[in-house]
Amino acid sequence: MTIRDNLKKGAAEMVILHMLQKEEMYGYQIAHELGELSGGDFTLQEGSMYPTLYRLIEGNYVVDRNEIVNKRLRKYYSITDEGREHLKVLVSEFRAVTAGIERILAE
Repeated sequence: MTIRDNLKKGAAEMVILHMLQKEEMYGYQIAHELGELSGGDFTLQEGSMYPTLYRLIEGNYVVDRNEIVNKRLRKYYSITDEGREHLKVLVSEFRAVTAGIERILAE
């Protein structure tokens, strides 16, 4: 696994919760938007995105609902109040770690 893969895996919860702050989204939409907003530098494959979403649901950070769209079942995800608080913690921790790394690299 590359450094990029490890960083993406560690940041997946944070970026998914960030995306869901804006609006309720379905899986493909989340993946597509992440790729678009990052200029292709941050993409999540289904194999890592859905397990992350399921963990977020188990933690009560995200809820899901089903809707029929064009005769197909689509699952929408939305952030909970607990998820908004969890996101604040994740962002704070991320910023602290990246600031520390930047200080190390500046030496």
